Amino acid sequence: MAEITAAKVKELRERTGSGMMDCKKALAETNGDMEKAIDYLREKGLAKAAKKAERNASDGRIFYVIGNNGKLGAMIELNSETDFVAKTDEFNDLGTKITAHLAAKEYATPAELLESVHESGSTINELVTGIIAKLGENIVLKRFARFDSVNGRAFCYIHSNYKVGALLELEADDKAALDSEAFAELGHEICMQIAAANPLYLVSEDVPEDVLEREKAVYRQQLIDEGKPADKVDKIIPGKLRKYYETTCLLEQEYIRDSDKKIKDLVAETGKKLGTKLTVRRFARFAIGE
Repeated sequence: MAEITAAKVKELRERTGSGMMDCKKALAETNGDMEKAIDYLREKGLAKAAKKAERNASDGRIFYVIGNNGKLGAMIELNSETDFVAKTDEFNDLGTKITAHLAAKEYATPAELLESVHESGSTINELVTGIIAKLGENIVLKRFARFDSVNGRAFCYIHSNYKVGALLELEADDKAALDSEAFAELGHEICMQIAAANPLYLVSEDVPEDVLEREKAVYRQQLIDEGKPADKVDKIIPGKLRKYYETTCLLEQEYIRDSDKKIKDLVAETGKKLGTKLTVRRFARFAIGE
């Protein structure tokens, strides 16, 4: 049997990130063959990772990238079991790699993204599995958003704790406005609004009919329980729906910095200042634990 030297164990640790005893055992099992020892650890790591994948990952971080001269924005939610792991260099390097990979190409689902091949030659799923084996916690790519704007810019805001993120596509009819300071400031302010106020829809027309019907049913029962006359109930419900829109629809929400303005007013004011029509095209909001 080949001698298992401390130098060999150290080299294997540096190349794989595995524990000292695991490295020593791998070398012993493979008669000191470094490459076979690496394969051995990978195989064992994959087995351990499969078991860890059953565990709940409810912590983590939001990652984003803005590219293509501001036209493209990508954001992911990468989950871990604990905040301790979410703060490690390995976890953050993984999140950065996945986000950059997403920015380069559009994917329909997290599963499709995970199956795609990274520039390193490994699939994204293999990269994730490798970090699971190294850090000892389950790691999950929960969701992502990618906006590639034709007529506008992408903006992103991540809260300082990296637990809440917002991605926005904002357009201007006059392309000269896209690189203005006022346009950039508007994009930033709306992203902060999204992160803070958690809108579910862009405009009232986006609210699904079944959601509206459920809200109406709740309001109707509340009004009946309050003793409102039946002929008055249907006249009161539209006012309650307007309040619902002001809570759940981004453009109808009160601006967090000025309650006298709605977001749609802020957009219109900035458009007037720039001499062009501005349009909020779409947005996404991710929050760890939601």
